[in-house]
Amino acid sequence: MMNTSRTAFVDLSAAYDTVNHRILTRKLYEMMSDVRLTQLICNMLSSRRFFVDLNGSRSRWRTQKNGLPQGSVLAPLLFNIYTNDQPTQPDTRRFLYADDLCIASQKSTFEAVEVSLSNALDLLIPYYSINHLRANPGKTQICAFHLKNREAERKLQISWYGKRLQPHPLAFPLYTPFRRPLLLLDSLITPLFTQPSLTVDDTK
Repeated sequence: MMNTSRTAFVDLSAAYDTVNHRILTRKLYEMMSDVRLTQLICNMLSSRRFFVDLNGSRSRWRTQKNGLPQGSVLAPLLFNIYTNDQPTQPDTRRFLYADDLCIASQKSTFEAVEVSLSNALDLLIPYYSINHLRANPGKTQICAFHLKNREAERKLQISWYGKRLQPHPLAFPLYTPFRRPLLLLDSLITPLFTQPSLTVDDTK
């Protein structure tokens, strides 16, 4: 039976700005067990100040209590560490880099893969709440890859935070003329379910 591969591209609102320093400090120490390095990173993030300049009017200085420095080469790595413990649904694969998260599932039917992805997304809701991350279901998109021409017009039925997720532009109708390139695409997607996820290695 021909499998259906489906992915969810999760979007976070102001991802770097919502990083909680206290939680990040705990995760850094749990991963490295290095007090000095953890303290060095904490010192870099603490006591950062900013002001807003608008049309010549400047606000007073304020202290940045949360978040990572935008544009810093260290920020993506720190965000990887901060989110590397995201829960993963057993029958899905997770591909993570910084604030970009892709969840993939492959099943024999549309219904099964929809349930699988829905459960994986719902699993993230309490995690995001505890870690002060804000999901953006309005920009989170889903995409299906399959060769079932009879169901080419089928709409993806997945909701998150009470909102129906929108299909990614790549989810075009699949007709016979596209069959050859889609066979190649399917051959690229299928190995994802037999390879390790792209996440931070916290065993070293």
